[in-house]
Amino acid sequence: MNNIFRLISIVCAVAFLGACTNIKPIDVDDQAQKELWEQRDKKKAEAEAKKKAENEANAKKIAEENEKNKQKYYAALREYKKTDHKLMFGWFSNWNPQSPDPVFNLDLLPDSVDFISNWGQQWDLSEAKKEQLKHAHERGIRMTIGWIIENVGQGINAPEGGWLQWKKEDGSVDVYKAIDVYVASLCDSIQKYNYDGMDIDYEPSFASPFKNGNHCGDWGQDGDGLLALISCSSSSNKERENYFFTELRKGFDELEKKMDKKLMLNINGSISWIDPQVAHLFDYFTAQSYNNSAGRWVNSLSRFGYGPEKLLVTETFQNKEGNANSFAKNYAVYANEKGIGGIGAFHINEDVIYGPNYKNVKEAIQIMNPANTYTPEE
Repeated sequence: MNNIFRLISIVCAVAFLGACTNIKPIDVDDQAQKELWEQRDKKKAEAEAKKKAENEANAKKIAEENEKNKQKYYAALREYKKTDHKLMFGWFSNWNPQSPDPVFNLDLLPDSVDFISNWGQQWDLSEAKKEQLKHAHERGIRMTIGWIIENVGQGINAPEGGWLQWKKEDGSVDVYKAIDVYVASLCDSIQKYNYDGMDIDYEPSFASPFKNGNHCGDWGQDGDGLLALISCSSSSNKERENYFFTELRKGFDELEKKMDKKLMLNINGSISWIDPQVAHLFDYFTAQSYNNSAGRWVNSLSRFGYGPEKLLVTETFQNKEGNANSFAKNYAVYANEKGIGGIGAFHINEDVIYGPNYKNVKEAIQIMNPANTYTPEE
């Protein structure tokens, strides 16, 4: 009996010891290692966040410094444009910021260009055009509008009721009232789009490809066209165009107060047909001295009592790579020699491909106004 109890006791002891040896061992380092890795990850994340913040702060500081320098540069450009120097002008054709063609991108125009005339599509400016015009203004580049004018109302939408709605006491059309409304509409549009004036394309001595005769008013056989504006004579019938020029200058003078800037009134084309009585209204007279014909225009303003300083001589770049490539030599040098006010180009924007990158325009500017001759005040 005692042997049986001993055997049972031994079996129980062995079973107990077996159960004890089946216990899973505990790794006392697991928790410590986990905490250590978490601390390391936290420190690494904090270091990375700190570095990122430093980089962002440095980037912001650099961007602010670049913007500050850019604005100082733009301010210097604007001040330079106010100094007495020879001007660079151009007709910028078919302006289109959305086009992939660099020819139509106003932002690519050299900074030292003084002013341009928007040749075509002057109204209903897209947001992209407004941004490019703003950038041009930041650089001191002014933009005028311009087109061939022959009759009252040309280039803008007619008012409700048309241009013939104003009558005199005798029932006839009051064309001078129509001219007043035309001038007011032009001024309103210039203010709306923040343009810098107008470049009147005055070509009564040039044949028109769109009608019989020249680029002058549609006077009719009786010589009294209802809305004819520009005279077809070099020396007579100037009353309407003179009134238009006078009222437009008055309108600009008033508009300058509202817009807080100087507005330009320039005229190009048939300079010798302009009545000397109204010559004082214009800032600059632009000669279409294309295909290297600037020489015959140098004394064209003497009949107005002006020297060549109010004259701009221009070349055409329209499909004329050779003209563009000889522009600096033929026009900039000549302007310096003769004291001409400045030079320019029709389709100036084509030099972005001829130059390329406006090389010819830049070279001409450099010849007329050598670099490092103007230091803006701090």
